[in-house]
Amino acid sequence: MREKLRRLSALGPTRPATRPRVPPPSGEGEGVEVIRARFSLAHRHGSGALGEYFGAIDEHDGCDPAQTLWLDTETTGLAGGTGTYVFLVGLASLQGASLVVEQILLRRLSAEGRFLTGLQERLARTRHLVTFNGQRFDWPMLEARFILNRLRGVTVDVHTDLIHTARRLWHRVLGTHRLGALETEILGAPREGDIPGWEIPGLYVHYLRTAERGALEPVLAHNRADLLALIGLHAAVAQVLRDPSGSHRPIDWEGAGVLLARRGKPRQAVSCFERALGTPQDFRDRWRILRRCVRQYRLLGETERVHERWEQERLAWRAPDRYRARLLLEVTRARERAGDRAGALAAAAEALHATLESQGHGISRPPDLVALLRRKIERLAGRPIHQEA
Repeated sequence: MREKLRRLSALGPTRPATRPRVPPPSGEGEGVEVIRARFSLAHRHGSGALGEYFGAIDEHDGCDPAQTLWLDTETTGLAGGTGTYVFLVGLASLQGASLVVEQILLRRLSAEGRFLTGLQERLARTRHLVTFNGQRFDWPMLEARFILNRLRGVTVDVHTDLIHTARRLWHRVLGTHRLGALETEILGAPREGDIPGWEIPGLYVHYLRTAERGALEPVLAHNRADLLALIGLHAAVAQVLRDPSGSHRPIDWEGAGVLLARRGKPRQAVSCFERALGTPQDFRDRWRILRRCVRQYRLLGETERVHERWEQERLAWRAPDRYRARLLLEVTRARERAGDRAGALAAAAEALHATLESQGHGISRPPDLVALLRRKIERLAGRPIHQEA
């Protein structure tokens, strides 16, 4: 062992293995690169041009495309945590008569502070940020990297995450609300030769090991396509919520009604709920949609329409399920408000019979419903009823 150590010392200190030199980046200094692309407003992505998309967005909830930034990130993993890096941030903005896409690329992990500082400067000028699943993934990931690099986080006035709206409008219709599926089915822009998202972290690791810049070109193209899809989806959402009946796209009418109701548009919301009720529904779904529809009629002050809706449903809903008795209870209340005491009593008696009948078929019912109906019948009839009725 001493002899081996003596020979090693005679050779002198060993030189560390040299890493391949990365070519000097363009744009942001050592370790960070900014790739810029410019698209004309006549550029088409799917069934629409960018100019048409921005026109639709401009009319939606007072959104100003000139003050909006669309953001999409690529990371080294999906699990999060301190070991997951954001290595590419794509930013799309409307500048004059064109769409400008900036992609900030982290070429060396040691340059993350510089990478985040450049991003920080761009986000500080943003008033409205639009993402797809950004509130649960992209933005928390960036905030974590800011904290780990001892940098102050960035706040924006408005952050619109389109995934929530997309889930309401299209998940039950398409069976998914992934951005790629929406891009194909809603925008009519299927991707050809696109890299799967799960391959992206591996390509970045390969780039870090080999400095092979060409390995990242599919990742950059994927990120640009995501940004174009994000803008197109933003426009599609704006068009549906502005005029749901005029849309040629498949729509979950209940979801559209929920979104419009939240925006304080009961007239449009009730129209969507009525369209949803016009299609075959599971009894549980139909009961939920019916209640939402009636709530919007009440907000509009259309009490007669509420009464008509319950009566119409009473004639159509004949199945002996757990909701028929609750439906008849609402009919009872509507008739009582209209001054039809005898009709209310008849509906309450029918509701009690339906409850007891469903119980005999082993169908569960809300607790205390029988007691509630008996008290209501006693009050309407002005006399107690027999418990075995």
